[in-house]
Amino acid sequence: MPLLRTINIQNNLIEQIPNDTFRDCHQLISLYLHNNRITDISRDTFSNLTQLHTLYLYDNKIQSIESYTFVNMTNLYELRLHNNEISTIKQLAFVNLPSLQYLYLHNNELTTIVEYTFVDLPSLYHLDLSGNNISLIEENALGNLTHLSSLTLASNPFNCDCSIIPFWSWLIERASIGTSAKCGDGKFIISLRSAELDKCNPDNCQCFNGGKCIPSGDGKVVCDCIGQWTGEFCLESQCTTYDCGFGNCFVEPINGTAQCVCDNKQPTYCPGKQFNLCD
Repeated sequence: MPLLRTINIQNNLIEQIPNDTFRDCHQLISLYLHNNRITDISRDTFSNLTQLHTLYLYDNKIQSIESYTFVNMTNLYELRLHNNEISTIKQLAFVNLPSLQYLYLHNNELTTIVEYTFVDLPSLYHLDLSGNNISLIEENALGNLTHLSSLTLASNPFNCDCSIIPFWSWLIERASIGTSAKCGDGKFIISLRSAELDKCNPDNCQCFNGGKCIPSGDGKVVCDCIGQWTGEFCLESQCTTYDCGFGNCFVEPINGTAQCVCDNKQPTYCPGKQFNLCD
């Protein structure tokens, strides 16, 4: 079937798709698999469909999307995965999709969008995540979405404590999209003030850049930061709070600490503004 352009096998009872099903369909443009009983798709299922433009997988029983599931589908323009039972999307599930403009994931069972889920999608215009059970979008979950103009997040109960800070920061820089996102108490995320995000629920606590949540003596939860990171949520860099005089502050790649380099001499730890190691 090397010259086949369209395959329509919707409205059947298909449960599994063997990896070599579309092995010889190199010129396939449209593939319609919706309204079946498909439970999973593997990394190799669509790997040969480099010319595919449209893929419909909605109204199935898919439970998870693994990393690199859609790799090599460089011409894919529209991907519909809504109305499934997807509870997990692994990191880099949608990598190497430079032409993708429309991605539909609404009405699934997602609770968390993990880091590096939607990255390197330079053409993505519309992303629909509404009607899930999303409470958290992790730091770095959204990246390089330079053309994103429509982000639908309605009907998701976001936890609006300190754990939402990275997503909130990302959202307020893009005021024209994501306006439907609400906290579990009904407040619009876009309307929150930074002071409202100071508290960390022990059950939802999240520290960033490798920091860990630990209990403090007064019954609260605080972040234990590592390396160069500091601040309440490990979001501040020592290279912005320390001073190297006439030298340069940089982050040592092995142990992650902030150091001074002075005219290519031996680096030393950033000491604070009262000293100038580079005189």
